[in-house]
Amino acid sequence: MERAAFLAILRERLAAAPPAVVSAHPPEAHPGVAEAAYHRPLGDLVAAFTAEAESLGVEVRRVAPGGVPAFLAEVVAAHGTGRAVVGRDPEMDGVAAHLAALGVEVLDWDGPGAAARADLGVTGAAFGIAATGSIVVAAGRAGGRGASLLPPVHAALVREKALLKTPADLWRHLGSCFPEGLPSQTVVITGPSRTGDIELVLVRGVHGPGHLWVGLLAAG
Repeated sequence: MERAAFLAILRERLAAAPPAVVSAHPPEAHPGVAEAAYHRPLGDLVAAFTAEAESLGVEVRRVAPGGVPAFLAEVVAAHGTGRAVVGRDPEMDGVAAHLAALGVEVLDWDGPGAAARADLGVTGAAFGIAATGSIVVAAGRAGGRGASLLPPVHAALVREKALLKTPADLWRHLGSCFPEGLPSQTVVITGPSRTGDIELVLVRGVHGPGHLWVGLLAAG
């Protein structure tokens, strides 16, 4: 295509009115278009989430009512944790006290400074996604992203009743997932941080925590 013709098309497109609705996620199922298929059965969301997350290197534990201290003790012992930051998610009730009882210094979360000095960040998660083994961290409920991003170890508590089947159950239903409005940031975390763009060698922990633990909170 000649330059003049290309620029004419570009001017025409830019002059057109923007669409009335901008959708950042795939449309609903349409006749004749195949649905996405996943290689794991999704009938049991806890089993599916656990299998997929563990295949990515996540340490997953099912946490019975009253079992949070034992879960935290396992994480602390595995990594020799000395300092931690704790998010403000609803699942964090009592977590700071449990960590202190284990001899861990709980830093006041004053933003990225404290999180960068911590060995461990403990947060909740708004949702888990069974098909991909992902957790969904929302800044509005967590008070920010630092605790899940900066320490080398991230431990997240997710309620089993908050497990979704597929990513579409989040992205196609944002209004019902976040009835009070979208948070400033919603991050889907799938496994420990990793990159393979340096000589195609897989390296963990370059852009975030190199270790991820997930405690699935069973209903009491």
